[in-house]
Amino acid sequence: MKINLTFCNDSSKGKMVKFILLFLVLSSVFSAHSSTVISGEKYYRTFYVGEDGIQYFIEPFLLKSEKSKAQLLVDFTFRFKNEIKDSVILNFSIKSSVTYKTIDSLNLSNENIELKSSKIELLFFENRRSNYISRFTTKVSLKDMKELFNNDNWIIAVTTQNQITRYSSHGKSNKVINSLKANLFTLF
Repeated sequence: MKINLTFCNDSSKGKMVKFILLFLVLSSVFSAHSSTVISGEKYYRTFYVGEDGIQYFIEPFLLKSEKSKAQLLVDFTFRFKNEIKDSVILNFSIKSSVTYKTIDSLNLSNENIELKSSKIELLFFENRRSNYISRFTTKVSLKDMKELFNNDNWIIAVTTQNQITRYSSHGKSNKVINSLKANLFTLF
């Protein structure tokens, strides 16, 4: 197939072809980008899951031990559609000089509410340099989790073998909690 561009001279034909090619390349790049972008604030991601509504993943954020260099990274996954009726999968990793293979209980609290869980499952643990990383999962109520996000002064207490290690929110984690309160938990 031959296209007759008799209305253009040779130099404008070249410019026209370059323009069309550039337009096609850019439009394909931007359309591919927009189809892979995950919506949401920078601290969470959303995924449409059909009749179950929207799945939310809150990116991990850090809480620090009050008495040692241990750290706890916590993230949350839950689904929501029209009403609060689901639970939240709460995953957390502990980075410490001590190995955590079992946890007796986990308490998340602030001045408003206290969430407790004793059904905590070890996902894995590994040795990294001079620290151990232990990864756990549990479930808590979405309704209670929403209430927890109303105050950024969090304490997560981990009890294992009758010893309690407390991890506190601080500057950056307080900023994350407040952002999630304002941008996510006001939606439902």
